[in-house]
Amino acid sequence: MPTYSYACKKCQHSFDIQQTLSDASLTVCPECGGELRKVFGQVGITFKGSGFYKTDSASGSQKSD
Repeated sequence: MPTYSYACKKCQHSFDIQQTLSDASLTVCPECGGELRKVFGQVGITFKGSGFYKTDSASGSQKSD
């Protein structure tokens, strides 16, 4: 089950909660009743090694016109 981070726009209260993908997003702050927004963090994957960039192609594999 994914964990989502929320922060209140009014009182800045922030918290994490586990929700299923089918659950609706939370909209009301449990502290003050203000409007919540989802907080997006850094992406949890990293691509390392060669082959992930256009400039990483092998020197002999370029087409000649």
